[in-house]
Amino acid sequence: MRFTRATLCISTLLILGGCGGDDPVEPPQPELAAIQVTCTPASVTAGESSQCTASATDQSGKPFTVPSSSYRWTSSVESVATVDAAGKVSTKSVASTTSLTISATATVGSSTQTGQATLTVSRQPGTDHSTNITADETWRASDNPHRVNANLEVLATLTLEAGVELRFAPGFGLTITTGALKATGTQAAPVRMVSGQSTPAKGDWQGLLFSGAGSTSELDYVTLSHCGKDSGERACIAVKSQAAPVLRNVTVQNSGAAGVAVADDGSAFGAGSTTLSVSGSASYAIRIGANQASTLPLGGTFTDNSPDAIELRGSVSRSQTWQKSGIPYVVNDLIKVEGASVPTLTLAAGTVFRFGSGQGLSVGEGAQGELVVSGTANERVILTADSATPQPGSWRGVHLYPRTSSNSRISSATIEYAGVGDSAATGNLNVYGNSGGGGARPVVENVIVRKSSGYGVYLLNDGGFGSGSTALTANDNGSYAISIEPNAAGTLPTGGSFTGNGHNAVELRCCIVATTQTWPNLAIPYVVNAEVLVGYETSPILTLEAGTEVRVGADHSFQVGTSDTPGALKAVGTSTAPIRFVADTTQTTRGYWRGLHFWKASGSQLDYVTVSQAGAAGSIGTGNVNVYQEIGAFLTNSTLSDSSGCGVTISDGTHSGSTTVTTSFIQASYNNTFSNNANGRQCVN
Repeated sequence: MRFTRATLCISTLLILGGCGGDDPVEPPQPELAAIQVTCTPASVTAGESSQCTASATDQSGKPFTVPSSSYRWTSSVESVATVDAAGKVSTKSVASTTSLTISATATVGSSTQTGQATLTVSRQPGTDHSTNITADETWRASDNPHRVNANLEVLATLTLEAGVELRFAPGFGLTITTGALKATGTQAAPVRMVSGQSTPAKGDWQGLLFSGAGSTSELDYVTLSHCGKDSGERACIAVKSQAAPVLRNVTVQNSGAAGVAVADDGSAFGAGSTTLSVSGSASYAIRIGANQASTLPLGGTFTDNSPDAIELRGSVSRSQTWQKSGIPYVVNDLIKVEGASVPTLTLAAGTVFRFGSGQGLSVGEGAQGELVVSGTANERVILTADSATPQPGSWRGVHLYPRTSSNSRISSATIEYAGVGDSAATGNLNVYGNSGGGGARPVVENVIVRKSSGYGVYLLNDGGFGSGSTALTANDNGSYAISIEPNAAGTLPTGGSFTGNGHNAVELRCCIVATTQTWPNLAIPYVVNAEVLVGYETSPILTLEAGTEVRVGADHSFQVGTSDTPGALKAVGTSTAPIRFVADTTQTTRGYWRGLHFWKASGSQLDYVTVSQAGAAGSIGTGNVNVYQEIGAFLTNSTLSDSSGCGVTISDGTHSGSTTVTTSFIQASYNNTFSNNANGRQCVN
């Protein structure tokens, strides 16, 4: 083809002018196309770290800038290696060499890219142990980790240096029998006993078992975790067969059962034990026999256990104090305090006891025992039901039997939600005397008994309260606030309050007031649910405080002296605080009860007394007041009403053991008032 000069000029113009005026084509913008990851070193031993870095290139293979904070780092096996936001990799133990992938991902604009590098994690060299300790050995931190690949028995002295780490294969542990374990860590370099699994779980390994008396085992600054296999001793640290290891600054974490279990066979924590902490256990923080509970180390912490509590079982035969530990004691047994040496159980201020269904605390039943509850106004001792939603009658309550020491004392305590039992003694607090006199007489001070399904306090067979007792309060109990026999009613403490009970009253049961005493005015009535006799060969005098009210049940009588046994009743009220003897009924019924009956009752005095609704058949006299032997003008300033017989009946001397009574109680000088008595003011019978 021939090109003319004109043709060449036209072509040149087309090129220079863009063939019609179009703009020049710009090259494409750089985009994120790839990420490269490098880890240094690429191979590490478990426990070591590696630093990974990332860089980026564009579609042309040229460097592309991505801010370091934009990379998202991940590990393909988190149980072996974890990576932080800056690409630093931390590794954990492995059973064998493991290769994994470290990835960095970034997004810029619409492009997301990931880069990867391979990291190899090798097993630490460490030391393997699979044979029993039959000669003294020392395991050193320089030989970490120490892998325990069998159940090892310690028959000599095994010493663990500060900083030693023991890794237990699944299901294995250490048993210390005739030997000793000396684990001497420090706060900066504790001894660690852990699971050998790369992903540990509660109960991976058995734990430590101390089995045998006489061992000199000591643990100081030791941490155990993920032990307490449920098929073994069911605790990270188990103590039995009268073993007593010394534990100082010991921490137990994530047990598959209890944190620590001490058998009820004489086993204990050794003298000098202190600062035991337990967390994350699948069962109780601590289980221990009641007879060694005083050896519990103090000063530790307890969190996230199921439950956060100390379980007690067994009985107490030696003197001891149960200290405040920061968590409650759970009593899953009927604990008895008794023994030939008269053991004293002391409950320290601030302690809390939760009793399992049907369980309780008894003192001095089969042998002598003593209970001292040492609460304070700011730190009461609480004895309650082991339930998130406690109900009345959940447990048996506290029972002080006749062999309970007279030195027993309950101060600043609350006893609640008891009442279940197989006898009439269904109170929160139950005190037993002897039928022949004597028995338990504890001193109570600032004690609250509440929410029993039965009584607040039940006292049997002359059981009563010791001298100096004060401020007994009974609230919201299902039956009477207090139930007591008449001969012990004079021991009742004053200064308490009574509200919300099934009967806001003191129940008086059978039968005789044989000792001189005063029944205090508790601001609630006494209810007589049996025949009461004030009389004995010792000539007892019963005094009622002004304002006292005595309610008598149907067909019962209140008798002072017999035909040949002396007694005296001194009921001296005031015009504003009379003493009342009335029927235990809300009905206005004549003849509901049998009235007051005076035989050999010299020294008796009724002044400013109200007696009403008596006269029921069954006694010689059917008056509100019945006098069978001459004792003078002992009835003054009193009101006698609503008898089914007379206000007063006096004897004509014809009945056996009686004498002719010549005193006329209707004389104006005696200032007695009679109203609404069926047969008049005074009768002779």
